[in-house]
Amino acid sequence: MRNRRRGAVYVAIVTVVFAASVMPAFSQTAARVSDPGAAKTSSTDEVSLLKRQVAEQQKEIEALQATMKAMKDKIDQGASAAQSASPQAPSLGQVASLTPVVPVPLDPKSGAASAPPLKPIAHADAAPVTQEQVQGYTKRVDTLEKSVQTLNKGLAGLRFSGDFRYRFDGIWRTANSAGGPQQNARERYRLRFNVDKTISNQFDAHFQLGSGVFNNPLTFDTDFAGANNRGPLFITEYWGSYHNQHVDLRGGKMPEVFADNSRFFFDDDLRLNGFQETAKAPLGRHGRVEFRAGQYVLTNPNVPILPSATACTPAPGATLPANCAYLAAGFTPGRKVRDTNLFDQGIALIGDIKEGWSQQFITNIQLWRNPNGIQLASLASGFPVLVNGYYGVQVSSGPPETGTGTTTPGGSIFTARRFQVGRINYRITHTGWKTSRQNVPVWLDLQASNNFGVGFARSAWMGTISIGEVKKTGDVRFLYQYGVKDANSMIAQVTDDDFGTGTGVNIRTHGIRLDLGINKFLEWDTKLFIQDPMRGSDPARRLFVTIPAGVNTLYRVQSEFNVKF
Repeated sequence: MRNRRRGAVYVAIVTVVFAASVMPAFSQTAARVSDPGAAKTSSTDEVSLLKRQVAEQQKEIEALQATMKAMKDKIDQGASAAQSASPQAPSLGQVASLTPVVPVPLDPKSGAASAPPLKPIAHADAAPVTQEQVQGYTKRVDTLEKSVQTLNKGLAGLRFSGDFRYRFDGIWRTANSAGGPQQNARERYRLRFNVDKTISNQFDAHFQLGSGVFNNPLTFDTDFAGANNRGPLFITEYWGSYHNQHVDLRGGKMPEVFADNSRFFFDDDLRLNGFQETAKAPLGRHGRVEFRAGQYVLTNPNVPILPSATACTPAPGATLPANCAYLAAGFTPGRKVRDTNLFDQGIALIGDIKEGWSQQFITNIQLWRNPNGIQLASLASGFPVLVNGYYGVQVSSGPPETGTGTTTPGGSIFTARRFQVGRINYRITHTGWKTSRQNVPVWLDLQASNNFGVGFARSAWMGTISIGEVKKTGDVRFLYQYGVKDANSMIAQVTDDDFGTGTGVNIRTHGIRLDLGINKFLEWDTKLFIQDPMRGSDPARRLFVTIPAGVNTLYRVQSEFNVKF
């Protein structure tokens, strides 16, 4: 839109130049023709007079061109300053005024338009603007205006964004009598492309395309592998929402309503199908309260009646029904298999302490229905029924990151009869100290949870401190966190798979992160995770874990470039 304003000013200036250069000569010639004495002037004198007038007009044209160049530079400088000062670009729907900015007086004798003599403004290293350049400016402005109109119609108000991440990911662990070695050094990439559409001031829609794999809901990464085959592209998230100043209602596939990218409970790549609601109200002058709730569907078995125990008893040469896998997960023979669901609800208190300081307190409780369906989907006996049926294709395995305690080694029934997980979270934030190079905000985050559905190995907690932020070239951010997640505290298949590599729970982990800003759109991040298991299997308590205590320390290094667009 600023280009349209500039184009209007340039057209007005060109009009003035044309009037100043042509109209005076035309009016003088017309006056001589109407004067009887002028007809007696010889042809030679007439030609000489015209030459002098042309020379004078050429000088005036050059002076006006220099003035026009100076005015153009001032307009460009003003537009650049306005653009730098304004936090947001103007709407494409705004229309610039075309009112002339240079008044054109009338000649007192002829009544024709003429421009007053203008003094050229000195401009360092400014070359005179030729008429070809003026015409070029005009054509470019017209072309740009048509392009913007066409683009605006074609995009229909859609907004695009995304990011690309190129990562080195290395995992190392030495072997001992308690567990074998691990070694996996690989290159990985992640691509995400967002499309947002505002339907009205209260309705909008969003969807995202992203890289990834079929059988791991905890990552959008694709490895450098596959014998040079192409990687897939997925619809990774989508939702429609209604919102106003008091409520936010959303339905689709989306991050969990309490997800905070902290690596404590939910993995930051996890997306769940379902619905969520947030109601907001002011709390004093500088705070607010939010009531949040989410209802999510993780499986759709579509099994109205399970086979009987007799029908699922192995017999020589007999092929068991596929649905017999549900009996091993504790579902009742002859009954319907219901979905696995998550119901999460809680409250968030957010407000300022004093200038520069803010805090938030969140408490919520997660109620899982039929959680054994998640464990079953990870096993060879269950993923052909629960996972392949969803995709409609034959994938190689179910969700990884098993590790929550089970009643038998590698079994499909969790040790915890129920997952009723309460969580509290407190964060205090300082907006930052100013240095000569950057702003340095600081925040401290503390989280703890407890699974009330089991009597032991049920607690988890994490502390995180972050110093700095990355917004421009040379910015630095440092983060340290330490967390403990016991074997029955949460479901491994939904928690972070970097902080809990290979198991998700039954771990003590140090996390260290350093980010460096390359420019506004590119940053370099490096992360180190140092992970140790907490406890071993306990048959007396019907607790079996995948990575027991005594296994050597695991180290994971991730170094990556993130490009945002």
